[in-house]
Amino acid sequence: MVGKRGHRGWGYLRQLPSKRFQASYIGPDLLRHTAPTTFGARIDAEGWLADERRKIELDVWTPPAQRVAESRAKAVTVAEYAADWIEHRNVKPRTRSAYRDSLRLHIEPKLGAVALKNLSSAAVRSWFSGLGTEHPRRNSHAYGLLHAICATAVQDGLLTSNPCAIRGAMNPPRKRDPIILDVSEVADLADAIVPRLKALVLISAWCATRWSEVSELRRKDVDADCEVITISRAVTRRDGEYRVDTPKSGKGRTVVVPPHIRADLRHHLDTYVQPGPEALLFPAAGGGHMNDRVFSREYFADALKAIGRQGVRGHDLRHFAGTQIARVGNLAESMARMGHSTVRASLLYQQVVTGRDAAIADALSQLATEGQ
Repeated sequence: MVGKRGHRGWGYLRQLPSKRFQASYIGPDLLRHTAPTTFGARIDAEGWLADERRKIELDVWTPPAQRVAESRAKAVTVAEYAADWIEHRNVKPRTRSAYRDSLRLHIEPKLGAVALKNLSSAAVRSWFSGLGTEHPRRNSHAYGLLHAICATAVQDGLLTSNPCAIRGAMNPPRKRDPIILDVSEVADLADAIVPRLKALVLISAWCATRWSEVSELRRKDVDADCEVITISRAVTRRDGEYRVDTPKSGKGRTVVVPPHIRADLRHHLDTYVQPGPEALLFPAAGGGHMNDRVFSREYFADALKAIGRQGVRGHDLRHFAGTQIARVGNLAESMARMGHSTVRASLLYQQVVTGRDAAIADALSQLATEGQ
C-alpha cells in the first residue's frame, strides 16, 4: 500500500500536480533512481517498482538512466542523430542549410541507416574513401561535420570514442593558390574598372573586406571624414535570396581607411551613393545587393584584361590585403584588422592595443606611395 506521502515498504510513489504518478527508489549504489517516465495509474507505477526490485534480486540490475541511454543508442541511427544535432546547433541559417545539404548528399546515402552505436572507424574510412578525390574540400567539409556530430555523441554517452580518426581529412590541399597582385597592379585595376566600382576594389584591397561585407556596406558605415569604416553586417545569397546577418567572424569590427584612398571613398560617396544612411555603397545596376558572380563576370574580368592579368579572383584582393598588412603590423594586429575569428587567432589578437589600426593604415598608404 502507498501511504499518504507515497512511502512504501520498498520504493516511493508520489502524485504530481498533473495527477500522474512518479516512482523512485534507493538502488544498490545507495543513490535515488527515478523512473524515466511518469505513470497515469498508480498500479503502473507500482509495477515498475516491482520490476526494478526483481532486477536487483536477480543481480541483473543497472541504473534505469543507463538502460534508457543504451536503448536509445541501439535505436537511433546516424541520420536521426545528425538531423537532431543540426537542428539544435547554434549556427547561422546559411550554415545550418549547408549542414543539411552535406548530410543529405554525402553522409546519409552510405551511413544514414547505420545505428549510431555501431558506427566504427572502419565504416567511416570506407565511407570517406567512397567520396572520391575530385572534390577534396567538399569531402573535407562532410568529414568535419560527421566528426563534430560524433564528438557530441561521445559527450552524450552514445559512443565510447570518436570513429572519425582519419589523419588530415579535415585539412585538404588548397584547390588553388591565390594570385597576389602588387601595389601598382591594384592601383591600375582600380583605375581600369568602371568608375562606380573603383572604391570597391580599393576597399577590398586596402581594408581587407570579404565580398559579403563590402557588398553590404552602407553610407551609415562610413564616418563623416571617410577615415573609418564599420563592418557590422554581411550579406549572403542562397536559393536566389539575399540574407543580411553578422560577418563571418560572428562579430563586427572597425577598420581605419588608409589615407591614400580616402579621397576616392569621398568621391564615391558624393558621386555614386544615394542619400540616406541605408543607401548601399555598391548596389547592383538595378538596385539591391550586387551578386559576386555578376561583379566578376561583367566588371572584374574586363578590368583584369585591361591591365594584362588573368586568373585573379575578387577574393584575391583580400589576400593582397593580408600580405600588405603583415608587412606593417604584427600578427595580432593583422588578425584584428582582417576579422579572423579562429581560436588560435583570437588568442593572439585579444590584447591588441587600441589605436594601432590607425598607424597600420598610415603605413599601408606609405607602402602604396613607394610601390607606384
